[in-house]
Amino acid sequence: MNSTSTSASSSYRYGISVTLVVCLAICVHVPTSAGEENAPIVVRGSSTLRPVVEKWAGTYGQTEGAPAFDIAATGSSEGIEDLLAGRADISMASRPLSQEELASAHDKGIAIRETIVARMGIAVIVHRDNPVSSVEVGKLAEIFSGGIKNWRAVGGPDEPIVVVRKDSGWSPDFFRRRIMGDREFVDDSVMVDSKEGVLAEVSDRPRSIGVTGMPEAIPALDRISLIRLDSGDSTKDSTYALSRPLFFFTIEDSPSVRSFLEYVLGEKAQEMIVDTGFYPAYQADSMAEQ
Repeated sequence: MNSTSTSASSSYRYGISVTLVVCLAICVHVPTSAGEENAPIVVRGSSTLRPVVEKWAGTYGQTEGAPAFDIAATGSSEGIEDLLAGRADISMASRPLSQEELASAHDKGIAIRETIVARMGIAVIVHRDNPVSSVEVGKLAEIFSGGIKNWRAVGGPDEPIVVVRKDSGWSPDFFRRRIMGDREFVDDSVMVDSKEGVLAEVSDRPRSIGVTGMPEAIPALDRISLIRLDSGDSTKDSTYALSRPLFFFTIEDSPSVRSFLEYVLGEKAQEMIVDTGFYPAYQADSMAEQ
C-alpha cells in the first residue's frame, strides 16, 4: 500500500522534501555513482529543469572535492525510467510521478524520494503592441474558455481575441486546472506543439494571447508583453505569480548526491535562479500549486 510522509530538517530549510514510500520493504538500489570513486553524478530528465541544474552544478562544482556531473535532457518520463533502471542518480522532472510510475516502482520494490527543488513561472503573454496589461483571473478564464471573445471586454480595442495554446502537456493542463477550473479551452484556439511555438504565434498576431513558461518569455520581451493576473481583491497585492513545482526524484542518496541536494535547497542556490523565470522552491503564493 502506498503512503506519503514529509520530513523537515535544518539542511532542508529552503525546500520541500517528501518521501514517497512505495513499498513495505526497501530494496537495495545501487546509484550510478556508488562504488566508483569520483564517479560523476548522473542526472537525466526534464529539459525545463536542465538549465537550472547546469547552473547549480557549475557553482557546486567549484567547491573542493565536488564530483563531476553528467547531465542530459531526455524528458521527464525517460529520466524517471532511467532512475528506476539504475541508470541515473537523479531524475529531474517537471511533473509529479504518474500512477503507472508509482506502480512500476512498487513492483520493483523501490522507494522513491520526491524533492521540490524550484518552481517555474507561468507567463500569460500578448503581442508587444497590445495595450492591455492586466486581466482579472475570472475574466482570463473566460477568455481562454471562449466566454470573452473581444478585447473591449477587458479594456482593450474593439477587436476579436485570438487564443494561442500548446496542444498538450503539463503546462497547459496546469493552467487550465488553476485558472479555468472545470472549463475547457475554446475550440477555435490556434494550436502549436511547443512553448516556443506559442511565443512565435503571439509575436506575429497583434490581438492574440497565450500561455508559456516564464523562462521562455523573459528573453522575448522585445516582442511580447506579460499580462498581470489581477485577483480582483483590493485587499491583496494585485499581481499574482502563477508557478508550478519542479522535482528531483532519487532512490538511495549516496553521500555526493545527498550533499548536492542540500546545496540545491540552500539559500544561495535558490536565489541564483530568480532572474531566469524560475522561483525558489519555498516561494509559494496563493496561486501556486502546492
